[in-house]
Amino acid sequence: MDNDFLYEMDELMNEGKFQEVIERINELDEEEMSNELYIMLAHSLSQCAKYHDALSTLKNIEEDTAEDDMGYHLEKAGALFGLHHYNSAVKEAKVCLEIDDTCVEPWLILCLIYQETGNDSKFNYASDKAKEIDEEAWDNIFGDRTSELELYKDDELKIVLDFITKHFGIPVKMFKYEDEFGQSAPHPINCLLIPPDDHNDFYKIVSAGIGAYRGLDKSHSNIVHRIEMAAFLPSSLTIDEIENNYSWIAKIMRQFGEMIQLEGSWLDAGHTVAYGDVLDSTVNYNGVIFNDVFVDTPEREKCFLPCGEEVHFLRFIPLYEGEMMFKIEFGYPALLNKLGKLSPDQIDVIIPDRPDTCPESRVKNWSLPRSSMEMLLEWNGPDGCYATDKITVDGCKVGFMYREKPDNKLDSGWRFLAGDESEEYMNDINNMDIFCLNTICNYDPDIIEFLESPVGSVFYRDRDGSFKKVSK
Repeated sequence: MDNDFLYEMDELMNEGKFQEVIERINELDEEEMSNELYIMLAHSLSQCAKYHDALSTLKNIEEDTAEDDMGYHLEKAGALFGLHHYNSAVKEAKVCLEIDDTCVEPWLILCLIYQETGNDSKFNYASDKAKEIDEEAWDNIFGDRTSELELYKDDELKIVLDFITKHFGIPVKMFKYEDEFGQSAPHPINCLLIPPDDHNDFYKIVSAGIGAYRGLDKSHSNIVHRIEMAAFLPSSLTIDEIENNYSWIAKIMRQFGEMIQLEGSWLDAGHTVAYGDVLDSTVNYNGVIFNDVFVDTPEREKCFLPCGEEVHFLRFIPLYEGEMMFKIEFGYPALLNKLGKLSPDQIDVIIPDRPDTCPESRVKNWSLPRSSMEMLLEWNGPDGCYATDKITVDGCKVGFMYREKPDNKLDSGWRFLAGDESEEYMNDINNMDIFCLNTICNYDPDIIEFLESPVGSVFYRDRDGSFKKVSK
């Protein structure tokens, strides 16, 4: 590949036109690809929040990459961070530091990880190192941001509103806000109420203004830079009921949008935000998790601004305290699987009095902390599974595993037991939980080689510790 093309791709990346980079590189034949182009492609995919695709791209050069290839390990660390595989991301960032500990990017990735996981002492250490190397780069991400929220330009706002109208529906109302003194809120974030239609049997509250602000500096971290939020409500409600009893959703959206600006932070699919107490006096939810509205569409819907940047739409799902703690311990996919078990068809429709899916999370003492989890499993398809407390709390090895017909579209069908659970024990639903397969692989890696087995497969661990398949 000639240097002119590499220079052109580098210029596009500097301008933030990552989708164009992806499309241009994907047009090349395999023999035209180089390690440098694969790394550029992986970086651009991560910038568009396509972290799995970024890791798959990097696998193309895994065997040919030199141990001291900083670009490879840096992009891998960023993609792993985007997938919330923090322990694996830390390992890759540390490989980068072994290559060159005066490079600021791996220190910044460590800062992001330690901030996300609440490790203040390690965050402070990594911050001090990053500031010594490039204080401006650190400040671009973690520095004080107290300026006013930005406004979309007229042409940008039109694109966002046209996208909302096309993909969510025609708004019938705009929520307006007043503070505790009755004054209008001085910010540009509006929220639109969209009624059910022939395509979607639920109401939508969609923000239009959060994405006017880019979030973190795009040159230093793999994040979604521009987002709007969408919340779905049951079609059985009336517009008056929503206005009187559900306006808190729009209020929280606006507050989260202000948080992005004032705290210099960002939100992405899989992130949770704890609210401190309850989101509103009418509900018992304590926080929110976000997922991608369009992630399951055959061809992901995209909203691009004239500058080439994409506005991502994140679905707003309120959570109870126990659910937030479960997510911190076992990750976003595991929580999504639990929510899917509760209501597999409409897991994202906000129901004020729905059951808490993780009521025991505040009292269970998991034997393997989230901070030690690694990405051990490459898996395509639904990854939900059940495991008993004998494994996840008592620390026993998997002694019995079987795969049955999945309960829903998020379920792999796998069930894991220690093997000595009594019938009475199994009849108590509090003695088991839903996890993602990778979590249980961390508890017992011996199961990995059997996970591709079809529905109906049964395995037990014999006396010498090896798994044996049960013949039908």
